[in-house]
Amino acid sequence: MDEIARRRQMLFSGTGFSAALFHSGGLPGGASAPFSYFSGCSVDGSYLVLNRRGGMLLTHEMNFVEAKEKCRYPVRVFGSKPAKDLKGACGRGKIAFCPSEMSAARYFALRKKAKLRLVDAGDKIEAVRGRKSEGEVEKLAAAARIARKILARLVPWKFGTEERLAAHLKMEALRQGCEIAFEPIVAAGRNSAHPHHRSGSARLGNFVLVDFGVKKDGYCSDFTRCYFRGEGMARERETYGKCRKIHRDIVKALPKCKTGKDVALLGAKLIKEAGLPPLIHSIGHGIGMEVHEFPHLGAKSRDSLGGGTLAIEPAAYFKKFGVRYEGMVAHVKGKWREI
Repeated sequence: MDEIARRRQMLFSGTGFSAALFHSGGLPGGASAPFSYFSGCSVDGSYLVLNRRGGMLLTHEMNFVEAKEKCRYPVRVFGSKPAKDLKGACGRGKIAFCPSEMSAARYFALRKKAKLRLVDAGDKIEAVRGRKSEGEVEKLAAAARIARKILARLVPWKFGTEERLAAHLKMEALRQGCEIAFEPIVAAGRNSAHPHHRSGSARLGNFVLVDFGVKKDGYCSDFTRCYFRGEGMARERETYGKCRKIHRDIVKALPKCKTGKDVALLGAKLIKEAGLPPLIHSIGHGIGMEVHEFPHLGAKSRDSLGGGTLAIEPAAYFKKFGVRYEGMVAHVKGKWREI
C-alpha cells in the first residue's frame, strides 16, 4: 500500500463517515496542510473528495493540467453547477471535513447549496497527520538540518538590528531552497521577555534570542537559540544552560511518556526543580507540515505520542529578559531520536 492510500485508510478507520471533503484554498502554491497531506499535491481552488475505496479531485479548468500531473487521484473539472458536482461526488452520508481549512462562509455555502451533511472531523484528521511515516521524518530531518546549520554559523551582531537579522534569516532560507516556516523571532535584550516578540528596530546588544525554522518539501523545522557576547549576563547564561539541560532530560525521558500530558507534567517538574518560574506557554508542540500540530503537549492532553515528531522548548521569562532552548525529536520504529 502506498503512502497516500495508507493515509486514506487511517482516516476512515473506526469512523462512520461515508466521505471526506478537503479544500485547498485560493492561493497558488498555498494549499492547506490537510489537503496536501491527503492528496499528495498542492493545487489551488480545488476540492478533494475521499471515500474508503479511493477519491477524486475537483478543480477549475485553468488548474486541470497541473492537477492531472500532480494528483494521484482522478481529476474532474467543475461544470456550470459546482455545488451539484460536489454533492454528486460526496453522496448523501456523513461527510468529514476539517474546520481549520474552511471559512464559515464556505461551510454554510456547502451546507445550503450542496446540501452536504458536514461533520467536524478535525480531531481525527489531526491524529492521522500526527503519525509520521519514515519518509515524513526524513523530510522533517532535512528541514531541521538546514535550520540548525543556519543558526550554528550565525553571528547576530553583524546585522545591527532585530529586523535586519530577521531579513538575513529569510534570505538564508531562500538560498537553501526553502521557505521560512514562520516569521522569525529576533529579540534583543529586554524584548526576549516576550515569547512572541515581533522583530523591530531595536539594536542588538550583548544578548539575542532567535526563534527560526525553514519549510522544505512541505515540512517544517523550529529551533530557538540564545546568543551572548562580552562579559556579564551571568544570570542569562546560567538560565539558558538550565533550559538546555531540561531539554536534554526531557528527550531522555520521552520513552516513559505516553501522552502529551506526560510531557507537560515532566517539563513542569524539571523546570520547578531547576528553580525557574512556571512556563507561560506549553513545553512544546507537534510539528510537521505545519509548525504547530498534533500531538498537543498540554497538562490536559491525552494525545498519544506514538509516531509523533515534537519541538521541545523549555524556557524561562523574567521582567528584564527571557531565554528559550528549542530542538526537534522524532519517534521512529519505537524509539525517540533528535533530528
